Amino acid sequence: MNAILKKFLLVSSIYLLAPTAGAFSLNDSISSGTQALSSTKEVSGEAQQLLGQLEDQLGVTETQAVGGTGALLQLAKSKLGTDTMSSLTSNASGLSSLLGGGNSLTDSMLSNISSMSGVKSAFSALGMDAAMIQQFVPIVMGFLGDQGVGSSLLGQLQGLWTPAS
Repeated sequence: MNAILKKFLLVSSIYLLAPTAGAFSLNDSISSGTQALSSTKEVSGEAQQLLGQLEDQLGVTETQAVGGTGALLQLAKSKLGTDTMSSLTSNASGLSSLLGGGNSLTDSMLSNISSMSGVKSAFSALGMDAAMIQQFVPIVMGFLGDQGVGSSLLGQLQGLWTPAS
């Protein structure tokens, strides 16, 4: 995808995330979209440890760590179902907070993720290249394994998050 198309898609997604009251203003929409993406809610427990690992190892911001992990978890929730996600989130306190419940704009962005292309779009909206997804996956998988997530569920997640070779 060329740079102009990427910028158009980013501006379009910011426009869709921005409040719809009043006339459209590009500056207001960019500001609103950026605020939505940077308004990370309080994350507690082991989930904060995961975010710290992502920030330290990949050099991403807290917003990017929260949004990227949330996008991956939302894909898992979409594909594996609520019961499986409950099992997953029960192993790490605070992990469910990465799926939503904070900022309504970012929550709506995450709730629309049902495919890897949705994850890629979320990463792009957060200012990260799609290649970053495959840098997040081993860190998130290692974290989940350390939290006691079973090998069967880890295998399912690996299949969702890693493209077929």
